[in-house]
Amino acid sequence: MKRPLAHRAIYKPEGPAAEYAVWGCNLYKGCRHQCTYCYLRRGPMGKQLGGAVPEIEKKVGGTEEKAYRRFCKEVDAYQEQLKTDGGIFFSFSTDSLLQEQWNLTYRCARYALEHGVPVWLLTKTTWWYRNAQFLWEYRDLLHIGFTLTGHNELEPYAPSNADRITFIRRLHDMGFHIWVSLEPVIDFESSLTCILNTTGLVEEYRIGLLSPYSKNRYDWQQCDRFMDAVHKLQRENGFFKVVWKDSIKKFYNEQKPE
Repeated sequence: MKRPLAHRAIYKPEGPAAEYAVWGCNLYKGCRHQCTYCYLRRGPMGKQLGGAVPEIEKKVGGTEEKAYRRFCKEVDAYQEQLKTDGGIFFSFSTDSLLQEQWNLTYRCARYALEHGVPVWLLTKTTWWYRNAQFLWEYRDLLHIGFTLTGHNELEPYAPSNADRITFIRRLHDMGFHIWVSLEPVIDFESSLTCILNTTGLVEEYRIGLLSPYSKNRYDWQQCDRFMDAVHKLQRENGFFKVVWKDSIKKFYNEQKPE
């Protein structure tokens, strides 16, 4: 692959983010949901990425047109490698489908899809249902993900988990590929309920614990029962894939009783 551009829209994420995708795209920073558990609102990252008002990243140009041109240039340069590596993930620094971000996200996602590059989106929003039809023709390359926790009180300005599940059903009926991020797990019972309420609609679940990692937040026995229940659902249903993030695997293995 060619050397990446100095100021790039498409980049290789590191750390836990790298478990989601080989290539990511952060066009904006800041998020209106203000979820209390969000790693972008705490610690050193919060000072850089935790604002409540979404802003276009300066490193991608600072304006919609500059960001769009930069994104297109990078897709043109690296599209074969992006295809090989599974596509582009939007995004690690915000909810890329907030209303303020829709136009730029849509334009960039569509450009990638038009060039045969798979696109992965992760959101909590539901307002854009009617707009989904504009990407329907690329549904084989488009993977739409929703974060579910089962705890609306921790996500004060996001649509409810029930609303998101209703939206998942509608998009599934339209023929889209749907996946769910159960990260962070707030408690194992709520996460299992989210899976039970979406089984048959979702192709993949990605499951991880709160960040930063702490062994003291969870009970190992509850984790063990949760993982058994998920595996049982997999065997009985045979429809969905489960990706256990490193955080939950680490907790399970390190805290396992003798």
